[in-house]
Amino acid sequence: MMVSLPSSGTILSESLSSPPLPLSAAVVGAIMLLGFYAWLAARSASSAVLATQPFARTDAFCTGFLVLWMVTVILGSLAKPQVITLSAIIVNSVVYSAIIAGIFGVIGLRGLSAVNLFQLGWRRFPSAAATGLLWLMVTYPLIFIVQCAVQGFNGGGDDSQQIVHYFLEHPGLRQRAAVIFMAVIVAPVAEEIIFRGYFYGVMRRFGGRIPALLTSSLLFAAIHVHIPSMPGLALLAVILCLLYERTGSLWAPIMLHATFNASTIAVLLLWPGVTT
Repeated sequence: MMVSLPSSGTILSESLSSPPLPLSAAVVGAIMLLGFYAWLAARSASSAVLATQPFARTDAFCTGFLVLWMVTVILGSLAKPQVITLSAIIVNSVVYSAIIAGIFGVIGLRGLSAVNLFQLGWRRFPSAAATGLLWLMVTYPLIFIVQCAVQGFNGGGDDSQQIVHYFLEHPGLRQRAAVIFMAVIVAPVAEEIIFRGYFYGVMRRFGGRIPALLTSSLLFAAIHVHIPSMPGLALLAVILCLLYERTGSLWAPIMLHATFNASTIAVLLLWPGVTT
């Protein structure tokens, strides 16, 4: 059985706490910030370059199978406490690799190139990656505000994921290297291909943009099996979908995702007490 997959900026979103602000100032700031993101979403939608991709019924069947399997994993994980070990991290990496190989294989059997379909050619990397880094700067405030709201609702208690505690409580080179490799390399590449490239692309092809965005984002948040993180993760997933729409290349969300996680690791290394 697979434990919840560590990734997705999930560490930072549970790691920070906010200083107290006057309620009126907080409300005004939140409204302005939400207005900015609404404008950004509308602008991204109007400037979208992602075309409807040539997914077939075979892809719809595979997506449905994977979604049902993930739902089974989520329900099974809710029935028992989450356990993070070095072996579990390695197993998750292997599972990710197998899913990616399967997706590429299904696409390849139809004579298509997954690299071309997801615009992962190296020529697209510089501009798409730069856009991803730019969007990262506007992503942080939203995730921070959402997590502050979650912490306030929970009474300011510790809502960190188990992967955060594992990283802080296991300073050994192998353990930390495994978490860093998973968070900065494996998870960003694998999750963007699975959730944004394949799930979002297939659902968008057969169900429309908005249903695809909502469904893939909620599934992305739920697979981590950590309720306090779900609002921030779902919003992060929406931003990643919009970024994919805006650039047409998965390099952009991969770069945002990887840099988000890398900065989180840096916070945990430099200021480990921020989570306590």
